[in-house]
Amino acid sequence: MPKNETFGRESHLTGVRMQIQDLEQKSQQGGTQRVDNYHLDELKIALDPNDPRHILPPRLPQAQKVLDVGCGAGQSLIAAYPDRVSFGIDIDLDALKTAKSFSSRIALANAVAEALPFRNHQFDFVFARVALPYTRILTALKEIRRVLKPEGSVWLALHPFQVPWRHARHSNLKGKLWFAYIFLNSLAFHLFQRQFPLKGKQESFQTERGMRRALERCGFTGIRFARGKHFVVTAQVRK
Repeated sequence: MPKNETFGRESHLTGVRMQIQDLEQKSQQGGTQRVDNYHLDELKIALDPNDPRHILPPRLPQAQKVLDVGCGAGQSLIAAYPDRVSFGIDIDLDALKTAKSFSSRIALANAVAEALPFRNHQFDFVFARVALPYTRILTALKEIRRVLKPEGSVWLALHPFQVPWRHARHSNLKGKLWFAYIFLNSLAFHLFQRQFPLKGKQESFQTERGMRRALERCGFTGIRFARGKHFVVTAQVRK
């Protein structure tokens, strides 16, 4: 990476960190400008590689136009791609307002993964940091495939079984019943590529088998999984 590009990126990130500190101080002092603590925490995690919850998509040199599906407060784009033409979509309007306050470089839209508001073949790289588990996966993957350029790539952080199970173990009866729904919904996707929303909501954990079949079905190739601190899959648009 050229020195001037590195300097520009680091300068931008330093400005974001200072803005976070300023907002936290104003909030503690009862100031009028307030930002949801959750979004501030997400930004701090994205900017801190030493945080165990830290996970970011790779910085691809060839990716000049980037889309974050489920961008939240824009933390992943701010941390990984502050110097590129970047776009983010999310269903949370408050999160998008926060993102706008931290970066004027990100083009934001209130939208869902299953209906991306972009023309075909617009992006070099699309990523989703744990947004996919809350979508109709096949529909979302087809949309991601549609907006990617030929030979574009996708990076998806997923939920393994342990994520919902960890929450369910310490939850009340309602939480355990919700986990039962998640388990059945996930099993249906793993076996049959089917999902069933409940009260307008959708949630599932993912398996390598289920995701490989879904990605291949939607026209992706070069599918690779990584398991460690996080469960991630990468793929490219089939030529």
